[in-house]
Amino acid sequence: MPERGNDMYFLDEKEIREFEIIRLIGTEKKYWPISEISHILNYNLDAVYKALDDIALYLAKNAPGTQLIIKKGIGAYLKKNDDLPVDAIIEKYMTSSVAYLLLDSTFNYPHLRARQFYEQHFITKSTFYLKLKRLQNILHKSHLGIQTNPLRITGPEIWVRECYYHLYWLVYKGRTWPFRSISREVLVYELDEFLRKVDVYVNAIEKEQLLYRLAVKYMRHAQKRYVEEMILQDCVPPQVTQFIRDYGESLINDVPAQHKDLEEKYLTIAISNLMYPKARDSTATGLIAWHRQQQTLPYKIAASFFEEFTKCYPDIIIEDNDHLWLDFINANFYGLSLPYLYIYQDVRAQADYFKAENPGLWMVLDKITVHLFDPKRLKHVSAPPIYFCYKYMVLIVERFAMKKYEPRLQVALFTSQDNAILNKLKSQILRKLDLNIEISTQDIPKIVDLMISETTTVSGNSDRVFIWNFPPTQGDWVRLEERLKGIRDGKLGGMD
Repeated sequence: MPERGNDMYFLDEKEIREFEIIRLIGTEKKYWPISEISHILNYNLDAVYKALDDIALYLAKNAPGTQLIIKKGIGAYLKKNDDLPVDAIIEKYMTSSVAYLLLDSTFNYPHLRARQFYEQHFITKSTFYLKLKRLQNILHKSHLGIQTNPLRITGPEIWVRECYYHLYWLVYKGRTWPFRSISREVLVYELDEFLRKVDVYVNAIEKEQLLYRLAVKYMRHAQKRYVEEMILQDCVPPQVTQFIRDYGESLINDVPAQHKDLEEKYLTIAISNLMYPKARDSTATGLIAWHRQQQTLPYKIAASFFEEFTKCYPDIIIEDNDHLWLDFINANFYGLSLPYLYIYQDVRAQADYFKAENPGLWMVLDKITVHLFDPKRLKHVSAPPIYFCYKYMVLIVERFAMKKYEPRLQVALFTSQDNAILNKLKSQILRKLDLNIEISTQDIPKIVDLMISETTTVSGNSDRVFIWNFPPTQGDWVRLEERLKGIRDGKLGGMD
């Protein structure tokens, strides 16, 4: 079953169901049996039928040229023009929700009052307050609030900005410019000038993310909303703030003098995820030296992590890898500065993507991070350990070949075909299956986890024999991968 993702966190239960069905049936041009939709999304049949009826009405009213065709006994088919991506339909659906309209109004219309909102959008007062109550509960988890007169999100400014950034990025992902009163062209020019001065290249997605963050910042500045408090402001290296003063003056030239210091430091949160990894070697070394000398909390956590990590992987050299140190410090800085983001609640879905390929590494990282970020030990509020475990996993697998540290599977491969076929099958197994496998084709090792053949003449424990077809079918490959992963997971269970 797909994860209930953070890209729809503000939708209610009914809207989430409809969102997921649109997303599913839009992936393939076919009639989807209702039972299949029910099984994949784990909704009962009645709920699916009701959602499909509501989706059909919504599309008829809001999406010209798009139609949901429902045929009894056959299924549901999303009919649309080939040049209309399903993402555009989903985007329109999400931005039509009362919750999104409410959040968007708090961003764009700081003087709008509750009554004005529900009258403008032709919704009842009771519906408005029902949606508002749900949003209040969501924002409360992020330690934010929402006022009604005027409509406004309240809380520490950097948390409010990050909330808005994630709202717009999760809905639009750069496909659309959602900031009506801010010129994208002007921001592109300013950002291009900044990147040219610092001689840093960012890809198209990174650039769009920076533009979204800058747009949120400028809109808040226009409303006279400035950063007045910042956790860990003393953990920002002076080299970084000087860098922003030297090269990024145009990015904060609309800020009153009394707010510039914290606004400069705020930019380290807004851009450091993208800029730090691109720092020159000499710059990275200097930043690490400063953090080490100051014994900043992000540095101390990174040092404690690497100490534990090298006990488990003693042949991996960490000490001289300044860029890795800097990336870890930056991940810690972000997770400590913004501890309550709702996006952390869904990071498990992304983490599982990496965990599936490196379960042994995940087990090690999970154990270390749970210990490091135990509130009783850390005595500092932070994002949940799952966030750090995920970030650390990504940074490590990007730099080191970790597959060799996963449990090794001893496999014996036999075939009644000639040696050329045997060698080809061996290379296919190693290429197709992202596992730590050692394959013997000459004889059966003393210790063998699985014997693979297309014949039933292989001797040995039948529990360790895998019979497939020649040539192997797609189903054979799926069964083999599941079998080997099961053996691997069993070995991991014995290591725990």
